[in-house]
Amino acid sequence: MTKKRKRKQKKKKLKSGKNRTPISGHQLVRGKLLPPFAKLEQTGRMQFSSWMNERLPEMLWAALIITYFDRDYALGLFRRILNFISRHEQRDKLYDLTLSGIAKLDIALRTELIRFITEPPETKVALSPLQLFDALPGRDDWLREISGIEPDVGLLMAAVGKTLWHQSQEATDCRWVRVMAQVVSGKFHIPAEMADKWFKYPNEGDQRSVRPSIRAAEIAHNPLEPPDLTWPNAFWKEAWLNTPCFELTQNDKHIPNEDVLVTRQTLAKLRDRLQEHWHRTHSTTSIDPKHDAVFGMAFYSLRILDEMMGIGIGTSILGRLGLRTILEVRINLKYLLDQDKEELWKKWREFGAGQAKLNVLKFDELIDPPKYIDIKSIEQIANEDIWEEFLTVNLASWSGLDLRKLSERAGLKNIYDKHYSWTSVYAHGMWGAVRESCYQTCGNPLHRLHRYPERRPLQDTVDDAAMLVDEIIQHVDEAYPKFEWRLLTNTKTEQSAPPDRYSAGAP
Repeated sequence: MTKKRKRKQKKKKLKSGKNRTPISGHQLVRGKLLPPFAKLEQTGRMQFSSWMNERLPEMLWAALIITYFDRDYALGLFRRILNFISRHEQRDKLYDLTLSGIAKLDIALRTELIRFITEPPETKVALSPLQLFDALPGRDDWLREISGIEPDVGLLMAAVGKTLWHQSQEATDCRWVRVMAQVVSGKFHIPAEMADKWFKYPNEGDQRSVRPSIRAAEIAHNPLEPPDLTWPNAFWKEAWLNTPCFELTQNDKHIPNEDVLVTRQTLAKLRDRLQEHWHRTHSTTSIDPKHDAVFGMAFYSLRILDEMMGIGIGTSILGRLGLRTILEVRINLKYLLDQDKEELWKKWREFGAGQAKLNVLKFDELIDPPKYIDIKSIEQIANEDIWEEFLTVNLASWSGLDLRKLSERAGLKNIYDKHYSWTSVYAHGMWGAVRESCYQTCGNPLHRLHRYPERRPLQDTVDDAAMLVDEIIQHVDEAYPKFEWRLLTNTKTEQSAPPDRYSAGAP
């Protein structure tokens, strides 16, 4: 009996290049995809602690130094402070280099430490922005050393900006000096070999194995001593009240794809040719649910796309709703064509008529219709195939399947995954859509990259919608050959010069 060798599966490289847990790394639990860390949180083995919100303000003095000076010089200043602590006769009291920790020292020791930190040339300049905060712990002691120097708000913003991300090099440097103060003071005990490695950390070549352990040590706290957030909360409040919001500069501006260009003129020509093809293939005035559905879905998608090409619609919220609807039409039509059963075509049609009947009944006895409802129109739809008294109203899905399962049956799960989830966020008005379309990220690092209301430009949906429409037209061609006209393939051949894609000339 031969032994089966275990094949080592290579981790799939993500397109973004980011180190993140893929979908396969999440666990499906009761309709939720849980990442590994969320599972730890549920077990109570992990507590959240925020570097940006809670601990960065406490190490603001270090952030200012690491930003103002050349990094090698700044790290030298940090080592100088660590040597001061390690040799001090009261080193066991100097383990906490946070601003709140320094303020809690007795006045003599606090004064000695602050004077030592601010003693080197230019350090007073680097720390001058501390004057801007009325709630600064030990404010009077710091002002004695740095008063008289004009505080640089730009330096303050740069320091906070560089250290906001807890894994940035500058933030890690600040976290390193905080941890090492605990080590050299005797508060935090680690093996001598590790302590030596940590102390040499900034100058070693490969730090990939050192940085994580330093960050893990810095984030650890005594659960019996909840953090004092008085200063961090005051810092962010003063920063918000005393500095303005401004736009965050984006470098990844959307570049339109000039190779995919649909115009309203091309759309109008396609609609005219499709109507001619409808006449050629229309063979009876009796009910023909398949013919009506195939062409009706195509005309419906073309109308949505035409409306999306109105000025500003393709880059709007409504453009995303239109794209979602075209996607649903595409999936439903493909499923119907794959099954191609007379009773299924009738079922799809009867479902729509039943919805018309349901609304007629509601507006007739329960509620007043809104202004956009044409009662006569929906009454006609409810009764034109069969008298409504014989028409059953289906309150569930027309097919008995949700759209995801329909897409799987139709072999279109790939385009479902591509378009459905995010457009549905817009259709339901959920936070992701509200955030993307109505808020902008503040570029002021002193505001913690918060969001302020502003109408944001969205990426254009027209080209994606046109691709789906072309696929719907392809289904028309498959069901009723031969119709070869397409939006995207005929655009280039028909145009000698690109017209205005959003012009209002289409009939």
